[in-house]
Amino acid sequence: MNKTSLKSHFWRYYLPVFLIFSITVLAFQYNREKHYKADLLDTKLGDSNNIIFNYLENSNGSLEKFDSIIRISPYKDIRITVIDLNGKVVYDNVIKNVESMDNHLTRKEVIDAQKNNNGSDIRTSITNNQAYYYHANRFGNCYIRSSVHYDMNILSVLSPNNLFLYFWLVLTFLIITALFYMSNRLTIKMQREQIEHDANVRRQLTQQVAHELKTPLSSIIGYMETLHNNSDISEERKQFFIDRSHTQAIRLNELLQDILVLNQLNEAPRTVQKEPLHLNKIIDNVLEDVAIKLQENDIKVNVSLGGDIWIKANSLLIYSIFRNLIDNVLSYAGTNTEVDITLLKEDSKFYYFNFSDTGTGVNKECLPFLFDRFYRIDKGRSRKTGGTGLGLSIVKNAVEFHEGVIGVNNREGGGLQFNFSIHK
Repeated sequence: MNKTSLKSHFWRYYLPVFLIFSITVLAFQYNREKHYKADLLDTKLGDSNNIIFNYLENSNGSLEKFDSIIRISPYKDIRITVIDLNGKVVYDNVIKNVESMDNHLTRKEVIDAQKNNNGSDIRTSITNNQAYYYHANRFGNCYIRSSVHYDMNILSVLSPNNLFLYFWLVLTFLIITALFYMSNRLTIKMQREQIEHDANVRRQLTQQVAHELKTPLSSIIGYMETLHNNSDISEERKQFFIDRSHTQAIRLNELLQDILVLNQLNEAPRTVQKEPLHLNKIIDNVLEDVAIKLQENDIKVNVSLGGDIWIKANSLLIYSIFRNLIDNVLSYAGTNTEVDITLLKEDSKFYYFNFSDTGTGVNKECLPFLFDRFYRIDKGRSRKTGGTGLGLSIVKNAVEFHEGVIGVNNREGGGLQFNFSIHK
């Protein structure tokens, strides 16, 4: 992963996940603090309700001296309401004409007190059209409700402490800054390692390319020098050297073309265009192009695709997949063999193919290296057949360019089989 993609992952995935976590913690703590403040107010109002009930019990239900008891409440202008179990208001220190008041069994705080022995609510009073914070408690034979004006003072009491909010925001900022700094340092380190790795790969590739180019170039130079220095050479020998030079020049050209394809796939994959393709037609083109060679080697190809297959892909790379697999059979499988190209299955995203032959196969220890650049099982035989050593490497890179995977193993009964997928 390069520096740009790692930063992109940080901003696209890691940062949103952390922010969601931070906001969740903050919301949880804010809600918890809000409930804590509400519970604290309910406790104080509940204490007032207990005082009133204790007085009623000790005074045998007398409502005298209520005003003096209410004045000791910590809240100014607190409103006390006594309601019997049927919902009738018995006493209210603000509304003197309690007979005119509605039945209170439908009030939310009373309903909650009926179920849970206590309940709270914030609303505008129907009786005097003022906003109150209500808290009611159920006792043995009545409900006692304390209420305070829902004003700025109560709002400040109910408001959560913002100290944690400020602390968490500062902590979040510091963590994001630290994560960004660490990701930046990590991307720089990865970029350096990638540069070193790429330099080593290029150095190795340069050495391999130089070694591979040396053979056909040396052959061409040797043949040309022989023709140049021997003017009396026979026409038959001249034609021999010209033919051999031509063969080596073709091999040199194929080698350079394969190197260019691999470099384009590795260095500039975005420049490779995709378009809708009829895969059946591409395979038919491959088989037509190698028909003579297949006939000369007595190789039969069986294609079983189960119908028309359309994909969005690069035509040259798809062609190179099947062409290089066929060329591999022509070079190494031997004569009098069969090749099967089969569509194994498909899902919503991929087609899955099997390419197998009935040839000689390879040693098991060689299988992991078949897709390596310039890897040859038999170097002498490979050069004799004109192989560049890049065919299967191109196949692997072309499959991966189309978001697929490829594997190889020896087929039961002899030969190789390649299983690979191609994105639809």
